[in-house]
Amino acid sequence: MIFAVATDELALYTFSSEMQATSYCEGLDVEAAGWLFWDDIGRPLSPYFTVPNKRGVLTVQNGEYYLELADEMHHALLSEALDEITDFSSTTSFNTALEVRLYMAHQIAMKLNS
Repeated sequence: MIFAVATDELALYTFSSEMQATSYCEGLDVEAAGWLFWDDIGRPLSPYFTVPNKRGVLTVQNGEYYLELADEMHHALLSEALDEITDFSSTTSFNTALEVRLYMAHQIAMKLNS
């Protein structure tokens, strides 16, 4: 599970995979800090571009990127950022901050018990 916030809307989106997230969130917007990402336990993720975005005089082209764990100072943990979210645009059952918090707590517990 990947969580992403559209920073202009303060809307939280959830994606079942990294591939789904990187396909939906265009590279140009990601590079301009239009999206922030977290993993399934709420740790910040940072985009790493393998193909840079291109800007021409008349055209632009989205690059390609993947997500990797970010330095803790990159952006807030999702548990902290949830206080700022105003919309839950999820295709899953997450409609509130509480539901996201409960999901993350369950994921952390599962990882600790593995």
